[in-house]
Amino acid sequence: MKTTTLGNLAVLTLTNPAEAARQLLAFRIGREVLWLAFFLAVVLNGLVQFGFEHMLPTPDGLSLPEREPIFMSLIRSSVYMLFSIVAFLAVGRLLGGQGTFVEIMTLTVWLQYLQTAASVAALILAIIAPMLMVLFLFVIALVSLYVTLHFLNEAHKFGTLWKSFGVIVLSALVAAPFVLALTPNAPV
Repeated sequence: MKTTTLGNLAVLTLTNPAEAARQLLAFRIGREVLWLAFFLAVVLNGLVQFGFEHMLPTPDGLSLPEREPIFMSLIRSSVYMLFSIVAFLAVGRLLGGQGTFVEIMTLTVWLQYLQTAASVAALILAIIAPMLMVLFLFVIALVSLYVTLHFLNEAHKFGTLWKSFGVIVLSALVAAPFVLALTPNAPV
């Protein structure tokens, strides 16, 4: 796959996520390549998080919790991403979806790459104009929700974004206790 193709696919994902999902699914990426892409996405996301932790200044008088080792952060990130794939698949199937694990994983991994790229932009923006970063992160969250709705709709062949929204909400409700249990210093 060429870099220009990836760039075009990224733009298509933002402008027409349903078509981007169809094109991604048409690639029929092999399991080995998909797992490599999954772990690369985890590592890249970990590097960006490391950048946020170490490059942003800490306000005076504010003490941050002790940072966890990078290895543990990568393990936690991979578990979260894998759990979201399984939750999107299981809940989608409960709502009548037809998506497969590979299809959901393909779309989730692609979205993770785009979110990582947006996080790099947010990190740069945080260094240059910290107040704009908050607005940018809010926009990233909205765009991610919009794209995820269309991706789930295409993978599960729902025909309506409402079922995709239901998948996201129910997956979040299922995932919340597990995320809290895996989070250090969690209230659980």
